[in-house]
Amino acid sequence: MDYGKIVMSTITDKPKKKKKPSSEWNRRTNTVPLTERGAFQLPEAADYLSRSITTVRRLVKRGEIHRLPSFRDIVIAKAECDRFLREQTDIAKLAA
Repeated sequence: MDYGKIVMSTITDKPKKKKKPSSEWNRRTNTVPLTERGAFQLPEAADYLSRSITTVRRLVKRGEIHRLPSFRDIVIAKAECDRFLREQTDIAKLAA
């Protein structure tokens, strides 16, 4: 046997499958409107509260917004978001 030579073979029977651009990927999207959901993931909670994702993370870390404990990702109940917004409007009324 001659080990000095490397034999390379190519399969030309099947053409390579062209990858889709990322804009055409099948992503899971939730079609339920934000106002009808019972809980939000972090980006959705940020949209609902009209704050950035970073701000919502800080609020969760400080304990001002409580997350649902049994999930790996940060999931916040809609009632918790409503409670936070209600408290903020009450504080704004007292300050005025």
